[in-house]
Amino acid sequence: MKYTRIPSDELEKLEDEFVNFLVVNGITADDWVAIKENEPMNAAEIVDQFSDVVWESILRKTKYLNKIEDQSAYYFKCDLEKIFLIKIDKREEGAEQLSTSKEYHTIRELELFEMIQNGCTISEGEEFEKLNLA
Repeated sequence: MKYTRIPSDELEKLEDEFVNFLVVNGITADDWVAIKENEPMNAAEIVDQFSDVVWESILRKTKYLNKIEDQSAYYFKCDLEKIFLIKIDKREEGAEQLSTSKEYHTIRELELFEMIQNGCTISEGEEFEKLNLA
């Protein structure tokens, strides 16, 4: 598995997409019921494959990530080849802003997924763009 399994409550929200995934993979509704009942390991593998497809789709569309901590805020712009960072540190005398960028060390989507696992959230990018203009 490339990413993590989608939790059951989230999977329920993606029921239509999951049904389409099953159909594309030649699995009918009756087949799915039988697989769940008789082949739980195979059912789990199918859910894992679906989860990877969903994560891949989300990560490919991700353009911005944010991470807010007690003393720092991180705003990322995730281009195809590079990731840009604007970091704001809170200081007693005010705020300090740092900007930098880097190329991805591995596959873009894997790096973004790791960042999300480490506390980043997907954003629309308003904060990054406002700070970038300042």
